[in-house]
Amino acid sequence: MISTQYTTEDLKKLPLRAIVAFAARCARRVESLSQLPVDHPQREARRVAIDNAIRLAEEIARSSDCFSVEPVVQALDSSQAISGDGIACECAAAAAAAAAHTAATVRLVLNPGESDRDKNRWTNTPEARNYVSHLTSVSAEFVAMDAFTAAVEAADAVAYSDDFMRGAVHDYATLLGLHLGTYPEAGQPIDPSPDGPLGPL
Repeated sequence: MISTQYTTEDLKKLPLRAIVAFAARCARRVESLSQLPVDHPQREARRVAIDNAIRLAEEIARSSDCFSVEPVVQALDSSQAISGDGIACECAAAAAAAAAHTAATVRLVLNPGESDRDKNRWTNTPEARNYVSHLTSVSAEFVAMDAFTAAVEAADAVAYSDDFMRGAVHDYATLLGLHLGTYPEAGQPIDPSPDGPLGPL
């Protein structure tokens, strides 16, 4: 059994997009376990929700804005309310959910919304700017925590199998070695798919 001592602090050695990529890869590795039985009436809805959740994380890591976050997260949360087929199924679905929430938080950090006409006015004071900076820092903390949750849930789904652990350790080390940026910055875009620099799942 491969054992690691990784914590959320280790993920903070990566920029935000790389953290999302790590979460997406962990969730994608156990995606098949999240599916409901063939005869379950909600099987297809669950499959689509899980796939969209992981793809959301993959797209945010790539720096793509093609996904609308809220419908994806809502559909996934609804899907999670359906009882799964055993602990592995539940954990795999939870990994996808955590990856999606990681991505949604990064999207919020990188695109805080420019529609508020008073935004520039009320952030003109040092106190207000300090508050906004604090909110960004807290959000980045949630990114690391959610990604760590995705990794742990995925590992639980496969009972910490050597194959999974080896893959996750490889992903983390490779992301670190690519020097994509520093936490809590967004960092450079990264393709987490098997065709990207992280290689096959």
